[in-house]
Parts: sequence; structure tokens; C-alpha cells
Amino acid sequence: MNKDVVYIEPEDDITDIISRIKSAKQKLVALVPPKKIGVLRSAVNTKLVAKAAKQAEKVVVIVTTDSSLIKLAAAAQIPVAKNLQSRPKLPSEIIEKERELGEQVIDEADFDEEADAEAAIATANKSDSGVSAKSEQPSRKSKSADQDITSDDIEKDEEKDKKGKKDKKDKKGNIPTLEKYRKWIIIGAVTFVVLVVFLVWAFVFAPAANISVAIRTTSNNFSENVSFVTKTGTDKPEEGVFLLEQQTVEKTNSVEFTATGQKDIGEKAKGTLNLQGIFSSSDEDGFSLAAGSTFSYGSNSYTTDSAVSFSNPDTCTKNQYNSGGCIDAKTVSVTATNSGEGGNIGAHESGWSSPDSKVNAFNSSAFSGGTTKIVTVVSQSDFDNAKSKLENEGKEDGKSELEKKFGGDMLVIASSLEVSTGTPTATPGVDQEVGSGVTPKIQATTTYKMFAVEKGKVEEFVKKKTEEKLASDQKIYAIDSPFFENFTKNNDTYTAKLKCSTKSGPKVNEEDILEKSKGKKVGEVQSILKSINGVSSVNVKTSFPWVSFVPDDPNKITIELKVEE
Repeated sequence: MNKDVVYIEPEDDITDIISRIKSAKQKLVALVPPKKIGVLRSAVNTKLVAKAAKQAEKVVVIVTTDSSLIKLAAAAQIPVAKNLQSRPKLPSEIIEKERELGEQVIDEADFDEEADAEAAIATANKSDSGVSAKSEQPSRKSKSADQDITSDDIEKDEEKDKKGKKDKKDKKGNIPTLEKYRKWIIIGAVTFVVLVVFLVWAFVFAPAANISVAIRTTSNNFSENVSFVTKTGTDKPEEGVFLLEQQTVEKTNSVEFTATGQKDIGEKAKGTLNLQGIFSSSDEDGFSLAAGSTFSYGSNSYTTDSAVSFSNPDTCTKNQYNSGGCIDAKTVSVTATNSGEGGNIGAHESGWSSPDSKVNAFNSSAFSGGTTKIVTVVSQSDFDNAKSKLENEGKEDGKSELEKKFGGDMLVIASSLEVSTGTPTATPGVDQEVGSGVTPKIQATTTYKMFAVEKGKVEEFVKKKTEEKLASDQKIYAIDSPFFENFTKNNDTYTAKLKCSTKSGPKVNEEDILEKSKGKKVGEVQSILKSINGVSSVNVKTSFPWVSFVPDDPNKITIELKVEE
């Protein structure tokens, strides 16, 4: 037989329960109380339930295993059942069995697991016709079934019922008009709509989750010898043979420097030098001194302003040749080699050094006109130091520009950098005066060349070589800072050593995490993911405080895999 099931809420009162019994469509009504019995804890209320069921021609069964409620049901002669599928039994049978054994005997063995609706109706009818009439009066007089039941309780309950009916009749005579409550009805309706919209948004559209999973990894060093080719199509990345790509940059670099040289640019001393050309018998045709020939006296040197020719005198005798007395005398203007007052000397008849052993020199008059003026000039050491600085500073700039030309998807081979510097020029030049407020500068055009390979192919090679040594449940999570060292060219072959560090750990991917998390509570997700080998921590953040679960929609779930050291 079909039945209506009435679930009693903790906030329901006795009038709500009676109303729902009367409005039930089926003859058999099953009352399911909450964990805390609540309104049915009163013996008066259970009797009112039994009375209301009888008046409405309904059969009421209380679904419970609570011993105190079974005793109350016995007082009201209401059948009970362990669950909705069990056969109902009269509580008096259970109470009697307890009394016989002297203990509480209420377990699954006392109930038949097969549903028997017809037996429930028969049991209820039996309660209505015989047992109820027989047991009702004793239950009012005795407190053995329940210490709360007294005749005063029943009379008070009946008086309250009569008073309630009278109050309802009085209220019917004063029915409020709709206009009086129109404002509050509108406010309530609007509030209800807003609440519904908010609830739909809060529990349907707003929920989102961010799942952060930290994975323990192990760091390892990687080092392999590799080679390079320059011809397209001859590379084999999987075997460690990579294709080189080259970029070239030309830069005109300049460097300012400080001049430290000193130079005297004063006037040079001048004078007239007396020369004697001494002939021998073999010099019959004569000889000459070129312009710029240098004569020295002490630390001073002087150069001739013009060439001097010596002729063999026809009057010389053989004895004169042999004694050095055959002489051709000349005079020539000379200028001191260096500026300064030091070139001003007096007349000296001897002590001169000559560039030619056949020529003697002396000055019969003083030399004069030399002045001193010391200025700063660019020395050769200044130039050499500036040149070295130019090459070093330009090298870093050239390397930086080459890396930009290669782009981020290329791995630059820093040790392959070639620098070719043109002839540098200095302004002012070497040994030139540096004027007041002038900063010397050196400048040159330099060509920079460098090689690079595809970073992705290098990482694939590292990954392949590393995973060959890993267990099947491990994988590579990161390849850090790959670089080449000892880049060498031998004929047409290039070689180097590839080095980097790798991080390996357990195989955990976003797809697995997503499948294990969708639609589950936050705590459950954390527990499931932490159980994965290699996962050190799990942090689940929801979009709002009231969201306690991970959405089913993958688009509302963000997963972050964090690799630990």
C-alpha cells in the first residue's frame, strides 16, 4: 500500500504536524522525526497526533529507534517502525518485551526487513478498536510509560485547544484589508526577488577556485659534449649536433680619456755654425752634407737649415793632404732640435760632435732665441690605454646588441664572440697639444660576430638525455640556465660542452589534478591531492567565503603547479 511520508523539521510545532496529517492523500502516513525529537518529546503532543489521525481516518506510524519516543508512542498507542521499509509494530509489544527481559531490547532483530503495508493498517486498526480504548485510561492515571504524563496535562491541553479555537473565531471577525499591507507586500516581494537573484549568482555563477599544488623536485647537473654545423639540413639535434646561426653588428665606439704628456712648444734657438771640410788625396771630387744634418754640443742638438757642399782646393799639396791641412771652410745656419732656453749657448771653438768625420764644427758666436713653453699633449701611452678601454667597453655593447638581434628563442654562445676593431684615431693626435677645456677622445669602428642555436632544440636534447636515466614515474620539470663553454673551431668543425641544471620529480599534470578536483569539497580536494606521491602541499582558494566546493566547470578552475627546490 502507498504511503505519505511527513518529515518533521526541528522548528515545526504540533499544529503543523496535525495539519500535514489531515492533508495527506494516502491513508497510511509515516512520521519521520528529526534527530532531536523536539515537538514529539511531549506526551500530550503524541496523544494529540493520535487523536487527529483517528478523526481524519488516517493510520499514523512513527519511524524511529529512539527508546524515549517509543515509550511516548506506546502511551498514545501509535505504531512504530525502524525505517520506512520495516514492518510497523505496536510499541506496547516492544515495551512488554523489555519488561520481560529487564533491559532495553531495540535493535534490527526486532523488526522484519520486508515492507508489509497491509500489516501496518491491520495493526493500526487493532490499536484504534481494542487496545487504544483499553489502554488509554490507565496511561492517563499511571506514570509508568512516561513520567511527564498526568491527567492535569491532558485537561490543560484540552483547555488550550478550546481557547485556541475561540481565539480563531474572534480573529475571523476582524479581517485586515489588503490596502493596509500593500506597501509591506511590495517590499517583501522585491526583497524576495533580490534574494533569489543573489542566491543564483552566489551559488551558480560566482563559484570559482584556484588550486595551487607544490611538487618536490631534485636538482641535477647536466654536462654533455656537443658539436655544431653551419649548413642547413645537416644538423641532428637529438644526437647533439646543432645548426649554428650567426649575427653581425658594426659599431662606431668612442672613449674619452685624460692626456698626461708634457711638451715644450717654445721657440727654438738659432745660430751660425762654422764648418771645415777636410780633404784627403782620395777626395779630389769633393763631398756634401744634406740639409737637416745634426750637430751636437753637450745635450743640445742642432740641425742644418740647408745643404752644404765642400770642394777640393786646387792648391792643396800632397803633404797638406797627409797632415789634414787641406781644408774647405763653410758656414751654415742651424736650428735647435728642441724648443727651450737650453738651446741658447755661447761661442765654443771645440766640443762639437759632427755627423761626418771629415767635417769639423765650431761656433764663433752665441746661439740665441730659444724660449720655454710647457703644454699638455697626448702621449703614446695615453693613446694605448684609451685604445684598450675602447675595445673592452665596446665588446659588452656589441654582445648586447647581438643578443637582441637573435631574439629570446635562441641560445647565444657567448664564447663564440669575435671582435674585429679598425684603426683607432685620437683627437687631438699623439704628441699634439690639448687645448684648455678640450677632452681627448679616441674612436674606432668595430665589427662583432657571434653564434647561437635554437633554445628549444637544446632543451629537447637535455630532456631526452636526462629522462633516459630517470624512473618511469619521474619527469623533467625545469631546465635552468643552459650554456656552452669551450666553444672551439677546428677546421670546419665546431665543438663545445653544454652545461645546465635540471629539476626532476613525480609525474603530476594539470589534467589529472582537474579530474580529481571537479565538483568536490575543498577539504576533500586537499586530501586527495596530498595523497599523490611527490606533492608536498595543496592550497585551494575559492572565490568567496561561502563557496566550499570546487566547481564542475573547468573554465572556473585555475591550477598552478609550483616546483620546489
